[in-house]
Amino acid sequence: MLLRLKEISINYLPNQNILEKIDLNVEKGEFVGIVGKSGCGKTTLLESIGGLKKPQSGYIYYNNEDIYQHLFNQTGFRKKLQIVFQFPENQFFEQDVFSEVSYGLRMLDLPSDMIESRVKQSLESVGFNFELIRQKSPFVLSGGQKRRLALACTLAIQPELLLLDEPFSGLDAEGSKIVTDTLINEHQKGTTIILVSHDPNILCEICDRIIVISNRKIAFDGNPVQVYSKKDALQELGIIQPDTQILTQLLDMEQLNNLKYDYFIQNLIHFIEEKA
Repeated sequence: MLLRLKEISINYLPNQNILEKIDLNVEKGEFVGIVGKSGCGKTTLLESIGGLKKPQSGYIYYNNEDIYQHLFNQTGFRKKLQIVFQFPENQFFEQDVFSEVSYGLRMLDLPSDMIESRVKQSLESVGFNFELIRQKSPFVLSGGQKRRLALACTLAIQPELLLLDEPFSGLDAEGSKIVTDTLINEHQKGTTIILVSHDPNILCEICDRIIVISNRKIAFDGNPVQVYSKKDALQELGIIQPDTQILTQLLDMEQLNNLKYDYFIQNLIHFIEEKA
């Protein structure tokens, strides 16, 4: 078990928990999407997993070690886990893009040629031209470019666990496609990914497991079909369904076992041919 949360509760004010007795197991190599209404505790959950906000009660284990216990190797943990926050501009502090992406690598004391290779690879993986972007200031980039740069910074470290908070916010269609393809590629390499997003269409394209948080608890936990088939329950929680699930229900098609867009189109064609 890569990650295990045992009865964690977190509050901002005394006796006002934002998360309450959360139990969650994440296996190595899983791609987990987290969804819920604004303010339900999704970001707080990521911060706790990342070692940034200690729960008031409960335990978080990484490879069977309590990440908040006194003797836990925090330095080694930081080499294995990376977080992309919702507002990446708050993460930047270097004068140019190359220095920003290479900062974590320099802390690892890697040779300069390896650092340059990793920086180039990570920037190109999120759609940047290495030579054109390397000397630019991170602060002159657009909001979407900053989100892609923040992702490049984490990918350069080659983490075992990647935590992402709304990485598609502010991205146009092209930027979303680049980030989607990048995350799919990272997952195929074996990286475990936990992604917070409000977009059910993206979650169904890239995640193999969806967790819904509501009323301080985990309301639902399953694969995309299992979770998003609960139309009435999700509607009560203010959670929208993906387009493919909505269309499946409107057309009275047989329930799909995959909510990805390409799979839906194939089944739609078959459905129309049967009705013709």
